Amino acid sequence: MTSDSTTDALVVATSWLETLDLTEQVVAALADVGETRVDLVAIGKAAGEMGDAARSALGARVSRRLVISDASGAARRRDDDAVVVGEHPVPGAGSLAAAHRLVEFLREPTEAELTLFLVSGGASSLCAWPADPLGLDGLAELWRAALGAGVDITTLNRLRAATSMIAGGAVLREVTTPDSRALIMVDNVISGAPWVASGLTYEFTPSSTEVAALLERVAIPAGPLAARVEAAVSSRGAVMQRPVTTHHDNLVVADPALLLEHATARAAALGYEVHSLGDSLQGDVDDLAARFAAALRDLAARPGRHCVLGVGEVTVHVRGSGVGGRCQEFAWTMAPVLASLGANASFVARSSDGRDYVEGVAGAWVDESTRRRVDEAGLDWAAIKADNDSHRGLATLGQLIAGGHTGWNLCDLYVAVLGPRGSSIVGSL
Repeated sequence: MTSDSTTDALVVATSWLETLDLTEQVVAALADVGETRVDLVAIGKAAGEMGDAARSALGARVSRRLVISDASGAARRRDDDAVVVGEHPVPGAGSLAAAHRLVEFLREPTEAELTLFLVSGGASSLCAWPADPLGLDGLAELWRAALGAGVDITTLNRLRAATSMIAGGAVLREVTTPDSRALIMVDNVISGAPWVASGLTYEFTPSSTEVAALLERVAIPAGPLAARVEAAVSSRGAVMQRPVTTHHDNLVVADPALLLEHATARAAALGYEVHSLGDSLQGDVDDLAARFAAALRDLAARPGRHCVLGVGEVTVHVRGSGVGGRCQEFAWTMAPVLASLGANASFVARSSDGRDYVEGVAGAWVDESTRRRVDEAGLDWAAIKADNDSHRGLATLGQLIAGGHTGWNLCDLYVAVLGPRGSSIVGSL
């Protein structure tokens, strides 16, 4: 059973799905294409939806298509021969096959004059071709090391790009059309469009010093894995020496600011005074929780309804053996904060792509009663947090948010609602 504040917070965290129009964004970005014939390449969690939007804008001008998606996105397009499925969040055999298919597609003869890349988050995993001798197992080791070190996604993506046969601009060497363009759905609040999909259509050729610094950040010491990374960087160097013959442009088609804008409008429409923490929140989950706690404690002394909003991506140091996700970890961390406020308070953390690491889970919610209910259920809040087992705790309490493919990937949305007990105006709107 949800409280009034939780009902409101969930509405704010979800209603943007009804108001954001991807086709509108893509059509505007392609207004200058004219009658040019186009080869369309869509890669990422939102590949299907971005591809659909581009086809709506271009119609018969689309010459050929390739869509590289995750399993949930591909399931919605079972009869589409253009769809190839990769693995996420760790690249697998399907991801490698997708990368090979991408290069084949770009090399095939075409009548098109423009290659259009539609890029969204998740592409780094869904379409991956690590240079020898790193291999898929080496990429998996890098991913696990990054989780353990709690580094930001840009650090991991730089390592992926440095060792990739397609990322970091390598794929542009395969484009044969005179012109190419990338429309990018940004899910990286730290570095923006250049590091979505490990900089797929942005040039990146790091020095050996830069590579060593990246390995140090993810706590990979000198040894077999580091040697494989360094050898892969060297192997990739031969590809990067080839010239780019296409004239390429990168454009942002949607970013986290859009998500924040729509959530802000909904909260205001519900009668809340909105306090924004911005569209580029990042850092350790405990540090972000402290920022929300400070804002809520200040507002708790003021009259009226208040909504604290932010968009971003927290970092979780995965040291335990439990199951969770960024949003679930954030919600679990916020439970004691809300309990200390002495007010009707709720917090929602929701992934925009509809999957918070665990399939079928988009995020979670907590309110001022959650911490008490943890004890009543015989759970150990601190032990669950230490073991990164937030999914088990929140599932026991019935406080997970059901998820599924949304067609968007604009980071995570964080909504905190604070108001007098028993107050809600959702039902009257």
